[in-house]
Amino acid sequence: MSTSPGSGDDENVIVIPIDQTFSDGDQNTWPTGPGFGLPDDHTYREKLASLWLQKTGAAEAGMKYVLDTLPEGYALIDRPRGSNPDIRDRFLYGHPYGSYFWSTVQFFPHFYYLMTGGAGPCECTLCEKMAKRDQSEGRETSWSADGKTDGETNGYTYSKIDRVSKTSRETPWEACRPPGRPMHSGEPGIVDKEGTPDVFKMAVAELKTRGSWSTAIRETGSMDWRAERPRLDEYLEKLDMQPAYLPRVGELVLWTTGFEGELAWNPATESIQVYSSAQRRYHGTPEWRAGVVGQVPEEEVMLQDLVETAPKSSGINYSGFRVETFPDPLSMDKSYSLHYRYVPLNCIKPFNAYEIFLQGIPRPKLHPSIENAMTIMSSFSLLDKHHFQGTWPNASISCRGIFIGAELLAIGDAVRLRTPTVDVMVIDAINLHLTNCIADPTSPQLAEQYKVRISGKVYAKHAPHDTNPQPLTPDQVADVFQTLGMADHGSWYRVHGGKTITVSQDMIIGRCYEPDALQLLFGTLDCTLDVAGVQKARVYSRQVDSRIGEGKTWFWGDFRTQTLAIDSLNGEDVGHYSETRDVKMWRANLKIIDGDANPVDMRMAKIPGDPGRPSKPKSSFAEVGKSSKLVSTGLGGTDASNTVSEAEEGSGQGMYGEDEGEGEEGMDEEDEEEFVARLDQLRGGTEESEGGDWVPESKRPKHV
Repeated sequence: MSTSPGSGDDENVIVIPIDQTFSDGDQNTWPTGPGFGLPDDHTYREKLASLWLQKTGAAEAGMKYVLDTLPEGYALIDRPRGSNPDIRDRFLYGHPYGSYFWSTVQFFPHFYYLMTGGAGPCECTLCEKMAKRDQSEGRETSWSADGKTDGETNGYTYSKIDRVSKTSRETPWEACRPPGRPMHSGEPGIVDKEGTPDVFKMAVAELKTRGSWSTAIRETGSMDWRAERPRLDEYLEKLDMQPAYLPRVGELVLWTTGFEGELAWNPATESIQVYSSAQRRYHGTPEWRAGVVGQVPEEEVMLQDLVETAPKSSGINYSGFRVETFPDPLSMDKSYSLHYRYVPLNCIKPFNAYEIFLQGIPRPKLHPSIENAMTIMSSFSLLDKHHFQGTWPNASISCRGIFIGAELLAIGDAVRLRTPTVDVMVIDAINLHLTNCIADPTSPQLAEQYKVRISGKVYAKHAPHDTNPQPLTPDQVADVFQTLGMADHGSWYRVHGGKTITVSQDMIIGRCYEPDALQLLFGTLDCTLDVAGVQKARVYSRQVDSRIGEGKTWFWGDFRTQTLAIDSLNGEDVGHYSETRDVKMWRANLKIIDGDANPVDMRMAKIPGDPGRPSKPKSSFAEVGKSSKLVSTGLGGTDASNTVSEAEEGSGQGMYGEDEGEGEEGMDEEDEEEFVARLDQLRGGTEESEGGDWVPESKRPKHV
């Protein structure tokens, strides 16, 4: 429990994260009442960190240490001293005995006991008192006859903290932090490294207990899951009604900021260039780059937008796609993400077709983002894992989508397979198969082996070698494919008698576009033009992407932003890179929403109270509004009784931290003094009130 994040400004201060997987802290032992408070525990955590590193021998000369937080369930609470209420004494509460620790020295033996996973009997004074009480009352203790903990009798062992040599380059907290520990009775449920309930490990544990298990995945304890539900469900439903050629959020595309004319094949240069029909000449190749689609248009997109933008009722910010230049996924420099533009559809092309649109351009002249995008072509990530089922020891997790390379594929999509004739599969299911599940909650893995499998029925544009093959009727084609116009591809035949076929992600090339879209994009109905380019890009990716393990051919990201290795999208920090990511605060807010919050959750939720007057003016009229009734009324009725403090008036800082006093439009100190009156100069009362010092102007004394 921490009320201060620690000193991050001093480079000699190291914040040591503690392992929260084992704690006996009990919030029910915390005192309640008007006299108790929660002071800043930063100094307390500093002293504990110093004692811990002295104990382990990991302390380095000249360095200061502070714990990132107190163990779960413990808090520093102060109260007025009986003999002198002006002095507040601090005590640490949370021990299951119900009493408190009066100093860090007294608490440290118990803290060390927690940090070593309860590997031995605790020698703190409160644990000794609790043991005597339990023995006198005939209660069973958690220690076996040979002095081992319940965890040790179940086969778990705990290694002692090794002493770090002074020449070691290992960071102190890595050396003194104990390894992962098993769950003990009375602890929270199975959680991930952020403390969020791990529903997948829970499902595996339930599967082992029951032998057979099927359940919907609902991560109600995760703010990420709950926040994304409404928009993700709505987005996936919209995909069912959108044509396949439309770029999707999170996809990689080829894009350019714009061009005048149309794209056409120039036989002289053997490349696709911008052609002006009015001037009847070519104007060179567009400056192609690779980018991430951050936003899709709010206004409807037409088929003709592929080559020429139709009239729109709104500006490009609402009728266009937001595309951000793709940075190097293997570099810490993500500045390319700041290079974005809202562009119409005719400025965007499928990245899978990069070979077609980039041919004739020398490699040194390609924008660096092109190779950045090729680096992730052998990567994938699953989208919306929504159902778990299996029979011990194997299971599968059903998903609603999968990013493969540049594209997002969802249930119902028609995708091209890497077969000699490039057959087309309509996706019915996307599953993550778990072989030999691991029920140990401390294991970093769910299973010994993972496999992603995509299932569906396969169709071909050529007649199979079956006896008397019958093509699909137009009605059957319309029923099979969720996009319109697929009958214009020609005759479609069932493959393998219409049976469901299962393939790996490696067998999929990308979506199959509608015939009209293919004609506008490539001038042909051939849907195999980009197959060779996709395969070359995957080979390149496996050669350069260091995230792909030895002997592996794919990088599996937990989520799309991890696969792309971007830390921002649409100008916002994403995932674990976000500075606003406060998981403890989120969990507390979820408990409040669910009606399960206690006073500690209310504090951790950091719900703001009445903000009062803002610390800095948000308008050039803000200062005038303090003395002008007209301006204050226009600004929404400024409270004249809420005066600005001297600290605020003397800051001299503008909205963006600039010194407004140096600008031409800034106000000097004399101007500010004219606008603000001290509190003792303000008149009080009205004509109707008694006891005030306000009097009508007509009755005020005359001064000569």
